Amino acid sequence: MMIQSLLPWFADALILLGAVVMTIGVIGVFRMPDVYTKLHAASKSVFLGVCSILAAVATSGDPAFIARAVLIGLLLIVTTPVAAHEIAKAAARERSLRIGVSAERAIVHADEQLSSSRRG
Repeated sequence: MMIQSLLPWFADALILLGAVVMTIGVIGVFRMPDVYTKLHAASKSVFLGVCSILAAVATSGDPAFIARAVLIGLLLIVTTPVAAHEIAKAAARERSLRIGVSAERAIVHADEQLSSSRRG
């Protein structure tokens, strides 16, 4: 009987923990310097924050809610790393394209300087 009276307090604490973790993740997204660290802050904090909230939902004791919380948690376990990987891959591809363009410009500029130094 004592545990039943503490479950709402435990659920509230888990919801508060999830909200705090996700808020820290949002702050991390704004404070981090590059795409990769922003991505890390966002993906980890959202996953952990939502899992905390899902644990709070599971304390309700309703089998339908527990099944939904477990299903959502499993889907997050699968999709969060895949989405983070694809975003990081796209960022790396974009960066390599930018570096490739600037490297090409640097080569053209060096060739122009070399040809002008040979002439004069």
